[in-house]
Amino acid sequence: MTDSEGFIALRASWTALWSRLDRPHVFSSFDWCWSAWSLVARPRGCRLRLLCGRLDGRLVLIWPMMEDGNVLRMLSSETLEYRDVLVESSAHATRWVEDAWTHVTAATCATTYLFQNLRLPSVLRTRLAEVPRARQFAGGWCPLVSLERFPDWDAYAKTLPKSLMSDQRRQWKRLRAAHPGVAFRVVDAAESIEPVMDWICRHKIAWSQSRGTRVWFNAADIFAMLKAVARAALPDGRLVLATLSDGDATMSAGWGYACGSEFLFHAFAYDEAYATYSPSRLFQEGLLRHCFDRGFRTFDFMPGQEAYKRIWATDYVRQESYLGTFNWRGALLLQLSATKASDAPPALHRAYRALPRPWRNVLYRGLRSYRLVNRALNLKPIPKPDPAPCSTSALLDVVREERRLASKPTTVSGEPAGSRETASIDATRTPSGESLSASS
Repeated sequence: MTDSEGFIALRASWTALWSRLDRPHVFSSFDWCWSAWSLVARPRGCRLRLLCGRLDGRLVLIWPMMEDGNVLRMLSSETLEYRDVLVESSAHATRWVEDAWTHVTAATCATTYLFQNLRLPSVLRTRLAEVPRARQFAGGWCPLVSLERFPDWDAYAKTLPKSLMSDQRRQWKRLRAAHPGVAFRVVDAAESIEPVMDWICRHKIAWSQSRGTRVWFNAADIFAMLKAVARAALPDGRLVLATLSDGDATMSAGWGYACGSEFLFHAFAYDEAYATYSPSRLFQEGLLRHCFDRGFRTFDFMPGQEAYKRIWATDYVRQESYLGTFNWRGALLLQLSATKASDAPPALHRAYRALPRPWRNVLYRGLRSYRLVNRALNLKPIPKPDPAPCSTSALLDVVREERRLASKPTTVSGEPAGSRETASIDATRTPSGESLSASS
């Protein structure tokens, strides 16, 4: 299927198949994929490629894809998300995916394929692992909390370093002294979604600018897509959007999605003016407590090596990415993409800069396939993490970040800069038995 009209006509049968999946993630839902296509991929010039499989008229397989230049990719929002083929649970599911792969290789106009963030177990990953030309790249481990291993928050908290929980209590006390009404609040009103997400966007961009990086929220089309999905997920309880706030003062906010018995933590931000109170850690505690109350079995932090994720994690789940070619032109693209743009002769760089801007824009778009593959080849795999949860290194990384932010000249609640107590953690007891001391 290659047209938007056919895509939108699939809504009912897509949703019916999605509801029958063993793991119905929000990222494979109709609302997510349609919003990703209509608000991000189509305006950016991608070509829709939806592969559907039916058995006796019933939809049993959907493979959402798009051609981006000469590269065949999973249909996505360009954010971190899990991707896979939607296939009905059946003894024949593996054969259906093999048939789908055979059709793709015969029908595609792309020269190369790039399938990222396949969360294991994955029916597509099982097939790609058997393809001779498929090359695994990047991939890694996603931290998660196995909530099902604990009867409640208190039992889980006892497994965390005592120094961490002591500092949590200390920071709650300090924050409540300055803001007596502060609390973790779930947003359940449709009219509040956009203001809270706008707040997250502003502070996420400010956070990235202070570090000289870019985040999804810098792209207006991606942020519009995220808000559209959030609005669609609220009525049936899949959206979990929350704040750490006191009246009009918001210290931290974030959101994720309920996917059956799993919770997927998608994004959050905090106001750096309150950094001395460790608002992100307090928000995460509130969110974990909420997930225990709702009876989720797992809390998935999604891909990423951020230290704050490792503080809370009890386990890790594997995700893999694959890159390969369909023909000799794809093999040539792969070979060229292995060369860094910075290695090009200086005369070529000067010639490019001398071109009129419209020509440069055309050339830049023409090199889209090269840039996609080159970026993928330069991604570093995430090493297997320390099996001990709440690692010492993660605690130290978070403390250093809080110390850096607390030293910035900001003002909170009328306190002059430099007068506030800074965050400290004395992690003298860790699950691995190491001893350390870190304070500021």
